[in-house]
Amino acid sequence: MRQLNENQIFQYNGSPITFQKGDSVMVNATEMAKPFGKRCNDFLSTKQTKELISSLSAKTGIPATGLVTVNQGGNNQGTWMHEDLALVFAQWLSPDFYLWCNDRIKELLQYGMTATQPTLEQMINNPDLVISLATQLKSEREEKQRLALEVQKKEQEKQTIIEEAKPAVVFTECVTSSSTNILIGDLAKLITQNGYKIGEIRLYEWMVENKFLIRRQRYSRSKNKYINDYMPTQRAAEMGLFFVKERPIVSGENPIFIKHTCYVTGKGQVYFLNKFKSLMAA
Repeated sequence: MRQLNENQIFQYNGSPITFQKGDSVMVNATEMAKPFGKRCNDFLSTKQTKELISSLSAKTGIPATGLVTVNQGGNNQGTWMHEDLALVFAQWLSPDFYLWCNDRIKELLQYGMTATQPTLEQMINNPDLVISLATQLKSEREEKQRLALEVQKKEQEKQTIIEEAKPAVVFTECVTSSSTNILIGDLAKLITQNGYKIGEIRLYEWMVENKFLIRRQRYSRSKNKYINDYMPTQRAAEMGLFFVKERPIVSGENPIFIKHTCYVTGKGQVYFLNKFKSLMAA
């Protein structure tokens, strides 16, 4: 897009107002004041304006002499104001004039041109300018659409994550706060319901292989065979994953052995469900 480093003159209700675009836009304040029968000095001499110039200078790094310049002669004669100050001056003169100036400055900063009659005539006489402007507008529109779609996609992904997490959050809160401990077989059913198929025997094997449970064997005279007895490992016990119920097995008046039954705590249920969920995702 062609940068306009020379003056641009636009008509406001038949009065010429000169804008000059460089790194920023400067506006001829003398011409701005003329249609309203006012003087620049009436605005510049107020306490509020002086404070504004000081603040603008501190914020932009532009010295006060760069925010307001006075040219005594030549083509750029008059008092010129930086765009930020010029807009405040325009509002001081007239709200409608402020809106008009604001539109011209925006167009100059964005496109290097404004949609005034001289510009339209220039576009008619210069097809390359029309193509350049149309290309820039098309690119800006595509970029806005891309950003809008990106925001929409992220919002949809966020909502999907929230919806998917709702059941897990509710379940976790319920289980964690529950005082109900369940057997390994019940945990196997729970894991299966959540998508990972595993039975009680396989789950016991997995617990032993992954060092959550210790397996010991004892001989049962009543069943005439060896049976398994499970206890949590030290790590699992410290994590609070199991609750162990002990029951003495007696013969006559003498206990023969202690039978251990492992229950999975609420904390353990959440832990193992998440564990198997991660295995499914792997």
